[in-house]
Amino acid sequence: MKKLIIMYVAAILFATQVGIALAMLDGNPRKGRFLYRQECRPCHMDNPIHEMKEFHAEYLGPDSKRQAEWIEVLENKEQLPCFEHWKEISQEDLNDIFTYLHGGAADSPTPERCG
Repeated sequence: MKKLIIMYVAAILFATQVGIALAMLDGNPRKGRFLYRQECRPCHMDNPIHEMKEFHAEYLGPDSKRQAEWIEVLENKEQLPCFEHWKEISQEDLNDIFTYLHGGAADSPTPERCG
């Protein structure tokens, strides 16, 4: 009986987290693509050309992760090296960016490589 209760509680917590993450994926993907290219792409390119940027990160386009991985990024965004920059971006704009990334993920119906 104790194991059953623990399983129910774990399932509820998991569903709540996934629900919160999916609620944040209701943004505008077109706007998200524009914002991604403006805010994220200068650092996350295959061959960085923007020398004004202090931080050059590895390629991170929509197709670099699966949809579940993008949700995990969303849930743990505070742990990312560029999180300080995200504090300057509105929650609505972040939702748009994540909607774009999630919709273009490697396992989505329409994977997209932001080039």
